[in-house]
Amino acid sequence: MSKRQQKKQVLRDARLERKGHKKLQKQVDALGAALAALDRCLTEHLGHERTTREALLEAFGETRCGYQQLPLAHGPCLAKGLSLLGSCLLRPQRYNAKFLPQEYSLLHKIWTLFRGNVANAGVLDIGAGNANCAVLAAALLGLTVICVERESPRKELRAEEQLPEVLKSRVIRIEADIADFDGDCLARLARQAGLERFVLVAKHPCGICVDRSIDCAVQLRRPAGSSAGPCLIGVVIATCCTNKLSLDDFRVSRVEEFCNLNADGLPSKTDALVKAVEVMSKCSAWRSASGSLGNAITSEQVSWAELFEDHLQTLRLKRLSTAFGTSLEVRFAPRECTLQDRCLLATESPLPETICADHSSDPVFLDRLENGVKELFKEAGGPLDCRPKGLKSAKYDFDYTAD
Repeated sequence: MSKRQQKKQVLRDARLERKGHKKLQKQVDALGAALAALDRCLTEHLGHERTTREALLEAFGETRCGYQQLPLAHGPCLAKGLSLLGSCLLRPQRYNAKFLPQEYSLLHKIWTLFRGNVANAGVLDIGAGNANCAVLAAALLGLTVICVERESPRKELRAEEQLPEVLKSRVIRIEADIADFDGDCLARLARQAGLERFVLVAKHPCGICVDRSIDCAVQLRRPAGSSAGPCLIGVVIATCCTNKLSLDDFRVSRVEEFCNLNADGLPSKTDALVKAVEVMSKCSAWRSASGSLGNAITSEQVSWAELFEDHLQTLRLKRLSTAFGTSLEVRFAPRECTLQDRCLLATESPLPETICADHSSDPVFLDRLENGVKELFKEAGGPLDCRPKGLKSAKYDFDYTAD
């Protein structure tokens, strides 16, 4: 490099360093402002001063386990399980790398809550989307899956359309808002399909949709009058985007609704507490933002974000425990697949020990998968073509616009 080029490089490096310092200072200031606002709200709510951590504990209750200490529950014999699962779906490689570990983990948790007995058993899949996970549960585990989706994707993007005719009846799609789905709907569908037991599963519902899914589960646990209906035995909810409680995709705050749905877990509800939840919700985004390119999120911000989300998740766990008997939070998938790896589980006590199987083996489950793959290949003649036809994605490196 010439002297002139060297001088320009020095100036560029200095500008980048100053820019980095400014970004870092901005994050430090954001943390200070958030903690100050939270302290004011909690002091007003509690009527006396406490340290922020003490005030959170008093307002929301003790967290069972901090995020960093949550048990890993990625599923047993991960390499073998993913190989079996991946062999029966034709999808883009990057798409599989992201979603297959999540689907495998959820399938194992559903299987475990049924304790391996899937006779007359079904899954209520909230926000099923393209139904890839539903199709895997139906084809490999022999479950009937009711997919509840407010607005379904185009027909050619629905995975159940790729099932062989003999298996198509195992996936039932209905278009409805979760708030409109009740025990009568479930009972009617259960009678038609001959189902007696259900597990509710929701993969990454954002913000308040987590609490609406929990509310649906709570309502379905209550017997409708004296008539006997299908039994909801458990819940698997991979939570997502707590920050969207404060501002969702429609740019509406759902904090008040969150506090109302979880009011039984709070000693009291005040306007100051609602404001505190709003601050905690906004700041929970720091943890996921810390994985973005060129971010300046500090490690202290990440720790506070995890703590805020821990306390909000505690309210959800309390509600699930009240309805089912016991609940647990785990980290359900590797971080390279998703930073939103919190998962809430609930069922009647005790929780099956194999629910947290990670590196240990669950041979019965793996045998069921292996036999399910063989049966699917026999009926379908090979893997199901679940490529997103007509779409293109640079992120997942595919282009099926010609299909």
